[in-house]
Amino acid sequence: MSERTHQIIIRQSPEVHLKSFQTRRGFRRKLRRNLRAALANVEHRLQVVQGGFMLETPEPETACEILPRVFGIASFSPVEAVTDADIDALCRVAREHITQYVRGRTFAVRCKRHGPRVLSTREVEWRVGAVLDGPGKVDLSHPQVTVRVDLWGDHASFHVRRIPGAGGLPVGVQGRALALISGGFDSAVAAWYTMRRGAMVDYVFCNLGGAAHLHQVTQVARLLAERWASGTRPRLFVVDFQAVVSDLRVTLPSDVWQVVLKRLMYRAADAIARRIDAEALVTGEALSQVSSQTLSNLNTIDAATDLPVLRPLIGFDKQEIMERARDIGTFVLSEKAPEFCALTNDRPLVRTRREQVDAQEALLEAHFLEEAIENTVELDLLALTAEDLAEPGILVEEIPDDVEVIDCQPPQRYRHWHVPGAVNRTPDQLTRQYRELPRDRRYLLYCLRGTHSAILAERMRDAGFDACAFRGDVGKVKKAWLRKLEEARSATAG
Repeated sequence: MSERTHQIIIRQSPEVHLKSFQTRRGFRRKLRRNLRAALANVEHRLQVVQGGFMLETPEPETACEILPRVFGIASFSPVEAVTDADIDALCRVAREHITQYVRGRTFAVRCKRHGPRVLSTREVEWRVGAVLDGPGKVDLSHPQVTVRVDLWGDHASFHVRRIPGAGGLPVGVQGRALALISGGFDSAVAAWYTMRRGAMVDYVFCNLGGAAHLHQVTQVARLLAERWASGTRPRLFVVDFQAVVSDLRVTLPSDVWQVVLKRLMYRAADAIARRIDAEALVTGEALSQVSSQTLSNLNTIDAATDLPVLRPLIGFDKQEIMERARDIGTFVLSEKAPEFCALTNDRPLVRTRREQVDAQEALLEAHFLEEAIENTVELDLLALTAEDLAEPGILVEEIPDDVEVIDCQPPQRYRHWHVPGAVNRTPDQLTRQYRELPRDRRYLLYCLRGTHSAILAERMRDAGFDACAFRGDVGKVKKAWLRKLEEARSATAG
C-alpha cells in the first residue's frame, strides 16, 4: 500500500458462530464480498482471522465511516499499536501508546490469544496492567476503559475502542425479497430490517402521484441501495397506478377503497416478484397504525398473494419507526413524502371479510391492472446519476464567487484535497446539522460522486436555504477550481 497502513479488527455477528461449519463458511464468504464492495473506493487489504477479519488500510477514518453500514458485523476496533509478542515489548508499547487512553480513568486489561500459545494471557494482563496503573486506576468490575491485547502468534496488537456494527447477517445469505415502497418512513425502515436479516431487497413502487412522487421515492430507494446494500445491485420497479386508482374511485364505494387498493398493490408486487424470483414480499405495515392495518383487514389483504408477506414493523409504534429512520438516514427524505395512499377522508372499513372484498374487486376492470404490470419500468438504483436524483436547477458546473462551500467527503479524503476554504461535513453530519446553518448565505455542496450532495442540496432548498450542488465527482470539482484559478490569474495579468 502507498501510505502507512492501519489495522481494524472486524467481528462477525455472534449468531453466525452458532451455525454449522458449512453455513459459517458461506456467511463469511458473503460478508467478505460485501466488505470488498463497500470498500471498493478505499485502498485496503482484508484477511480472515478467528471470529472475523483484519482490515489493513491507509484510510482508517473513511473505513470506520463505512463499516457500520455493512450488515453481518457485530463490532469493529481500530488497532492503536502493534508490537512483537514479547512481554517487554508489550509493556513498552503500552507505556508509550496506551497511557493516554487510561490517564485519570479506571481501566482493565483483557488479553485474548488467536493461535498457538506464545505468552500467558494472565501474565500479559498483569504486567500491562501494572505499567498502566498510576496514570489510571485498575477496576476489573466496572472499568471506564478496557484495554484489549490480542496475541496473533509472533505479534500482538492493542485496541481500546469497540465500535458497534449494524449486526444482523450479511446481505445475500437469505435469498431475494421484494419490498413495497412508498417513500415514507415505514416502508424504508421495513426494507432495512429485511436486509439486516440477510435478504437481498428489490423495490416495487405503485405510483399514484406522478413524477413528483417518483422523484421522492427514487431518492429513498437509492439511499438504501448505496448505503446499506453493499455487494448487491438493487432495482426499483415502477408501476403506474393512476389509471388503476381512477377505476377504483368510480366503481367502488369509498369505504373499501383502502383495502382494495392494498390488494391491487399486492397483486402487482406478486407478479413482479415471480418475474424476478423473489421469495417474499416486504411491507411497512404496523398493526392498527391505520385503518387498513387491522388484523381483519390484513387478513383480507393477504389473500391477494400466495407469497409470504414479511412485516418487520408489525409491533412498532410510529415514534420507534421514525427514530430508526433517523439512524439509517432516510428520515430527512421521508419527512416530506406526500401521502397519496389515503384516497378518502370518509371513514373506511376497519373489519372486512375476504368474500365481501373479493366481490367488490371483481367489479373492477382487470385490464387496468394488467396493463400497469405489463408496462412496469425497471430502474438500476446504483446506475442513477445526480441528474436523475436532483430537481432541475440544483446542479452547477462552475464554482461561483459568492458561495460558502461544504465538502461532504470523508474527513481523510477532505484532508487529501478540498476546495480552499471549504468546511467539511459528511452527509450524515450535514443531514443532522444543516438547519443550524445561517440562512443569509448561499451554499455549494460537493461529495465523492456527486449524488449525496445533490440530494442534500435539494433538502436544504426545501427548508428555505439557497443551496446548490456541483455536477459530478470530486475530480470534476478539482478541475473547476483549477479553471477558476487560471481565469483569476489571466484577469490579473490582463
